[in-house]
Amino acid sequence: MPPSVPRSRRPAGQTRALMLQAAVEKVQTEGLLVDYANIELEDLIRVSGVPRSTVFRIWPDRVAFIADLVRALFEADPGFDTGFDEETRDLLQRAVVENADPMRTFEGRRAGLREALRVTVAHNIVTVEHTVAWRAYRTMSAALASGDAVPGGSEIRALLSEIEGRYLDRMAELYRALNDAFGLRMRQGLSERDLAVAVMAVIEGMSDHSRINPAMAGAPRVVSLGPEPPGEWHLAGIAVYGVYTAFTEQARD
Repeated sequence: MPPSVPRSRRPAGQTRALMLQAAVEKVQTEGLLVDYANIELEDLIRVSGVPRSTVFRIWPDRVAFIADLVRALFEADPGFDTGFDEETRDLLQRAVVENADPMRTFEGRRAGLREALRVTVAHNIVTVEHTVAWRAYRTMSAALASGDAVPGGSEIRALLSEIEGRYLDRMAELYRALNDAFGLRMRQGLSERDLAVAVMAVIEGMSDHSRINPAMAGAPRVVSLGPEPPGEWHLAGIAVYGVYTAFTEQARD
């Protein structure tokens, strides 16, 4: 902290930034406990060197602070605005570019879709597990789903619903672009957002199983889902491919 700025003179914006920075670093190191026990405002005030009075004018209680912290965690995650992390996006783009000629036919586009999902889902599910923001989201949503009393339960539920909605909107945009690239359209009665919800449920469920039994969920399966030779698939990739093909149909010859 700059010693030339006394606590009493710190602007509210700087106080907010310093408190959230300290909390993000703590969550990155320790995770976020279900009851937020490791996020104490007094501890963060001491670490940040900010005026206590300003902190409690900004956040009247810990639940209000946690809401801002979770937003900060997601908005600091580069994958939140784009749906995927940068490396997953690169893998997806490469799979489309490298299959440009075969994708002139329907079967070629189907094979391209399989390859795109095979490589990107296997990478993305591992990336998700190491994303601080997503781990915090999963911890809080699991606590709400369990029926246990969670501090600020209704406020936190509304916050998670807002964050989830924003993420699904971004994923729906990505699936529109993918459908266009692979000559697909959504089946009647289904939308790209429905597809985003279903795929997210697959990834979350498989991620949960990976924590319980990594060998069962994470071991690659050698399988062929089309006329091409067998390849290594993550179970989540097979499941996502099944969802994707069930939700879409051919849009052009």
